[in-house]
Parts: sequence; C-alpha cells; structure tokens
Amino acid sequence: MIAVILDERIADNSETMLVFFIHGVATHNVKYADKLKGLIKEEFIEGGKPLPHFYSSFWGDVLKDVGKIWNWIYQDLQEVKKDYPQVNIDDIFRYQKFREGFLSEFFGDFLSYLNSERGATIRKFIAQQLKDFLEKNPQETELHIIAHSLGSVILWDVLFSERFSLEDPANDIRAMINGFSYGKKIRKITLKSVTTMGSPILFLNAMLEVNLDKFKQFTKNYQNEPLRWVNIIHSSDIVAYPIRSSLDLTSTENLVFQDKFVSTDANLAEKATRTVGQLDAALVLGVADAHVGYWQCQQTARLVTANIFGEVLQDVINHLDKVPGMTKDLMQLSRHSPIDKTLEDLKFKDSSGTLRLIVNAIQVHHVYVFDSNEVCKFGGYVGWMHTDALKQEIDFIKSNFC
Repeated sequence: MIAVILDERIADNSETMLVFFIHGVATHNVKYADKLKGLIKEEFIEGGKPLPHFYSSFWGDVLKDVGKIWNWIYQDLQEVKKDYPQVNIDDIFRYQKFREGFLSEFFGDFLSYLNSERGATIRKFIAQQLKDFLEKNPQETELHIIAHSLGSVILWDVLFSERFSLEDPANDIRAMINGFSYGKKIRKITLKSVTTMGSPILFLNAMLEVNLDKFKQFTKNYQNEPLRWVNIIHSSDIVAYPIRSSLDLTSTENLVFQDKFVSTDANLAEKATRTVGQLDAALVLGVADAHVGYWQCQQTARLVTANIFGEVLQDVINHLDKVPGMTKDLMQLSRHSPIDKTLEDLKFKDSSGTLRLIVNAIQVHHVYVFDSNEVCKFGGYVGWMHTDALKQEIDFIKSNFC
C-alpha cells in the first residue's frame, strides 16, 4: 500500500489550517516536502501564527516504466556500437544523463498520467489521502493546496476537467471541496489558496482542454473573500511558465492571482557557465535542479506562506516600496488636505484594506495604504520624474489585487 506522511499536529484543539502537498514528476521519496515544510514553519513562527497541519500526498509508486524504457534505449545504443565500433556513443547520443533523468521522467510521468487506468489510480490515491487528512482534522475549515510540476496539472485537471466519468475519483475530490455540487454526504472544506510551483499548465492544458468557464464558475463561490492563487516560476526552470494571461481573468472573478518569479541560480555549475556566457551549457546544468529546487528554497517558502496568510495588504506595500523615487510620507501630508485631489480609491479583493492615490496642488503624487480599520500602514510620494512609474505600479495593483 502506498505510504503517506501525516505530519505534526498542534498540541491543543485550537482551529488552524490544513496544507496539502501534491508532488510532481520523478518523486520516489514520501518525504519530498520535508525541507519546504520546515521553511514554512519558520515563516509561521516568525509571523506569530499557529502552525498548520501538513500532509504530503504520494502517488510516485504508480509510474514505473522509465527504467524499462531506458533498458531498451541502452540495448539499441549497444547495437549501434556493435555495427559501428568507431562511433562514440556519447557524441551521437548526447546529454544522456539529462535525457534519462529530467526529460524522460517528466514526459514519461505525464504521458503515463494520461493513460486512463493509471491516471484514475493516481486520482484515487490523492482522493483517499485527502479524505484521510480531512477526517483526522474534523474541526478545521481551511484547506491550502501546494502542487508542484505535474502535480499542478493533476490538480487543474481534477478540479475543472469535463473528461471524467461520474465514477472517476476526481469527483470524490470535488465532493470534498465547497463550491462543487456533488451530492455525496462527505466531509467538506473550503479551498482558501492554491500555490503552484514549476507548473507546465500553460502547455499541457492544450492536451487536457480544460474549459476556463468551469474554473471561472468555481471562483464565483468566493463572494466574501477571493480565492488566492500564486504561481511560482524559477527563472531557470524551462518547464514552468506564467499563466495569468492564459486564464483570461477579468475584474469579475473572485480571485487574487499572481505569477511570482524566483531568480536565484539553480546551482553553482549553472552560475559559473552562465557568467561566462555559455547559456546552452547553463541550461543543461541548471534545468533539473531548478525544477526540483522549489522544495528547498527560502523564497518559495516566503511566497507560499504569504499566499496562505492572504497578506494582500503587505504585498501591495512591498510593491509600492520598490517604485523608483518613493519617499516615505511620515507626516501623511496629503491625507487630510482639503485642496488635494483623490485619483484612485481602491479596495483590496480580500477586504484587508484600501489604497488611495492623491495628487496635491503642485502635482506631486502621494499614495496611502490603510488596513480594514482605516489605520494607515504606508504613506509615500514620488517626484514628477517618477510619476509614471508610480501610476504603472498602481495600475498593476488595481488589476491584480483590487
């Protein structure tokens, strides 16, 4: 029977949140998420928040054909060597380690998932593990899902695809999540946030053909507080791509969506080769580590934690802090001036606060961020030469957070 990891629990009975991991390709160790869990815990402790319950779902034992495939490949290469002894196999069939490791594991796992029987088996394992997690935490009401690589595609497919029969385990997963109208009497929970890492949804959805209307219909259930989705992309991960534009989002969706980039070097070898301009070599040396590196990355942990907390207000402040020429307005000079003009008065989608853009009599633009109790959390202004940069950032905030 497939093993799972059910992690640390809070000693008392206070309500907390549930964090459910779905791994991606080439994962054969049930402890795959342990490092990231530790980093997330550190972020929670630093923020003074109660630790969540974690659950690492695991389906990696379902797909086992890659080794057999490579046995065939090696046999074919040996036949070539037998017929042409002078040939250097490493020259005619280059990057064998990269092909056998990253490429074949990724495409092999994805194509195996598309197999109807194996795909259903994977969905059955995930459904059973999610059910166990919810049953062992009957008081909790919030679910946060973190999905990596192929796991993000499986999640997208499971929640929104129309290709499944009524008996498919995908419907068992939907039955556990508020917002899906499945009649089974089963423990339900609200999906509060999704974090995808190293996600190839942009390209693989062309094969799955998930209808965006199903996704948008689901977000309509979030009237009081929007669903949060952060898509994390390592700059060297050639599998991962931004997906915001492909979702065709409008202001009517009850969704706070962000593509976030992590631009660290995947490893020292990639850094060295990229520094000297050997970009092709850097790609081969870095792509595999970049794709799996989310699990050990401090930046990833911070982005995940911020998404779980739902700190839109703090995210907005972070964006404003980076505007060129931004100067803190400790006196809140334009906040109470009767002659200054309010250009924007924006409310954040998660109801955590508001933003006001104000221009004074000499055309200096001030921006203020208030929490839900109208307490000013940020005040600043820019000079004339940086006005356009501030306006561009306000437009970004308006489209992403309001």
